[in-house]
Amino acid sequence: MKKLKEMAPGVTGALCELAVGILLLIDPLTFTEWIIRALGVILIIVGVINVVNYFRSSPQTSILQRKLSIGILLLAGGIFCVVNPQWFSAAFPALAVIYGIGTLATGVMKVESAVNMLRLKMRNWWICAISAVVTVACALIIIANPLSTTALLWIFVALALIVEAVIDFVTVFLPPKKEPNEV
Repeated sequence: MKKLKEMAPGVTGALCELAVGILLLIDPLTFTEWIIRALGVILIIVGVINVVNYFRSSPQTSILQRKLSIGILLLAGGIFCVVNPQWFSAAFPALAVIYGIGTLATGVMKVESAVNMLRLKMRNWWICAISAVVTVACALIIIANPLSTTALLWIFVALALIVEAVIDFVTVFLPPKKEPNEV
């Protein structure tokens, strides 16, 4: 069995996928607004840190790092997210395409992992391949956006995340064994 330390990132990622999927399934719009607000708070904190660091550093260092402008932009973005999270729901079609592209990139990386496992003659390569196919298929459906309402698309995304999390759990806990005909 793999060491717990080696399994931790995979288990953590799968748990996050599962949690987000379930929360999106329960109440997608409210969950999304709270995620956007939380992101806003994080942006505000990082913005304040940048502004404070700007004034704490020497003028020569401050000129090169642009921490004041970065901090102000992060503060503005954070305040916008906290005050107006509904804007993202209105801009959802564009955000869904961006999410789909990110999911497609993840799927392509999973394809590479499956091919690497196959080339190394690992017995369970096909589980990673199934995960890659599911991820790429979900990404293409999200990018095509055939669903007419935001709520239905969020339900689809939630179910896709839950399915991916289950497949990722299986992948993490199955030992990587090589084919018996290996030299």
